Amino acid sequence: MLKKILLSFLLIVLLLAGIVLYNTFTFTAPTENISARPAPELKAQAIKNFQEAISYPTISHGDPSLFDSTAFIAFRNFLERSYPLTHTTLQREIVAAYSLLYKWQGSNTALEPVVLMAHQDVVPIEEATQSMWTVDPFGGIVKDNFIWGRGTTDDKINLIAIMETVEKLLAENFTPARTVYLAFGHDEEIGGKGAIAIARLLKKRNIAAAFVLDEGGIITADKVPGMNKPVALLGTAEKGYLSLKLSVTAQGGHSSMPEKETAIDILAAALQRLRSQPFAPNFSEPMLGMMQSLGPEMSFVQRMAFANTWLFKKLILSTYAQSNTGDAMIRTTMVPTIIEAGIKDNVVPTVATAVVNFRLLPGHSSEAAIAEVKQKIKDERISITPLSTLAEASAVTPMKSFGYAKIAGAIQQSYPQIITSPFLVIGATDSRHFGEVSSNIIKFSPMIDPIGFHGIDERVSLESYKTACWFYENLLRELE
Repeated sequence: MLKKILLSFLLIVLLLAGIVLYNTFTFTAPTENISARPAPELKAQAIKNFQEAISYPTISHGDPSLFDSTAFIAFRNFLERSYPLTHTTLQREIVAAYSLLYKWQGSNTALEPVVLMAHQDVVPIEEATQSMWTVDPFGGIVKDNFIWGRGTTDDKINLIAIMETVEKLLAENFTPARTVYLAFGHDEEIGGKGAIAIARLLKKRNIAAAFVLDEGGIITADKVPGMNKPVALLGTAEKGYLSLKLSVTAQGGHSSMPEKETAIDILAAALQRLRSQPFAPNFSEPMLGMMQSLGPEMSFVQRMAFANTWLFKKLILSTYAQSNTGDAMIRTTMVPTIIEAGIKDNVVPTVATAVVNFRLLPGHSSEAAIAEVKQKIKDERISITPLSTLAEASAVTPMKSFGYAKIAGAIQQSYPQIITSPFLVIGATDSRHFGEVSSNIIKFSPMIDPIGFHGIDERVSLESYKTACWFYENLLRELE
């Protein structure tokens, strides 16, 4: 009897091993390889235009009273002056006072149009870090084969590369097969009211785009663990955004006679319970697509794991959970960002509040997240109120969509030996407002390993700028 059990167990193990090995050796990437073509060298004027674009402090401040309209108007005038063919050939509209919408009429009106996006605004320079910058943040300095300054990576490289490409193609009397819309919002960094207005305008005109392309993933030469080839990360979905205000009211009074449990104690305990009980990890569709795309290019052990996620799911999830970035890719995250209580050191506050920010995994609704938060806290003394800044996770763009295929193909034409992969964008972009304009939204910036994103000494390489211009040219030429 024991022999039969052992033999059965051995057969099961061998069968399992056979399935795992078969899946591993037949595991191939879902996209075809396209040979790259050498990018033309950047013209001196193209570099000067990018430098000048950085010199305009088109800053989005949290405080609306600090908004400087003159910078945005000057930037608009710069675009008109620097790209004359674009402004005489394309139709341009000013939307929401400062956002820009261009229409480039295609040769085949039967084809659905496409939308290329970028945003004009940049984040402020923290006053405390002004002296830490190596260069003038708005000087547009070229040094060490990089262009330095606020907005180089986010997002003027995309905007200027698009404009340079359109101007070049117009000079060659090129007309795209599809109509192309250029949508340049002016306040992406503070919510994107300009992009919302553009999206509503396009919807009102019954524009249904074949795809929308906005900022998001990047090209990275060596930052994807396990990869020894460059990878282009195409954002096929964006996490949702939810902030909850937790409020507690309890007996306050003089600090010399405190209650056994104060409002701060109750709030702190609730926050601790939340942080100690993270949301369950899971594979979203972009994550599955990433494993399918990159797994075949990895070492045997990683390839085996990604080829057999049904068996190694827990191991993969636990590995990703070890880093902050990896953990954000596999679960809805939550973190307290604002805590307020007290007015004086000898007064126990009556009210304590906290704001907790959540980034929702695709498939995890805000309603479900709020219900889980209440269940984790389990304290009716705490009032939980959603703030107005709410956005559900975006729909997922399939890898087999027209937009994904065209954009992935243009990337492969523009950068040698590159692997393209889906990617979950964990931040927020203007394109989240375009769900009713297109069901195929890709979030990708054709730059290589940018430095200082939203930080000190923000900069992007000249190679990135050249690649970005070449990418947009290849994409526009292949829009049939």
